Amino acid sequence: MYQPNPHSEFRVKFDFHVEFTNGGSVDGRDFLLDLEGSEVSDADLAEMIVEAMNLARAARVRIHRKRIVRRGEHDDAAPAARSC
Repeated sequence: MYQPNPHSEFRVKFDFHVEFTNGGSVDGRDFLLDLEGSEVSDADLAEMIVEAMNLARAARVRIHRKRIVRRGEHDDAAPAARSC
């Protein structure tokens, strides 16, 4: 089961599209999840999305623009926390 790890060195940044078995879908853009290592397969990432978002009726999951980043090498700070 996916567990966030605020101390992980690596994160995956990606876009996704999830279709549901009862109709409808959800899209995510520039989504970030913590990783335990420096790589993740699309299949494992799809499972992580479903678990992290508790998408009980998820069917097809498509991953787009996936890239592995080191923590701090991307802009993920809250707007109020950024300095000008």
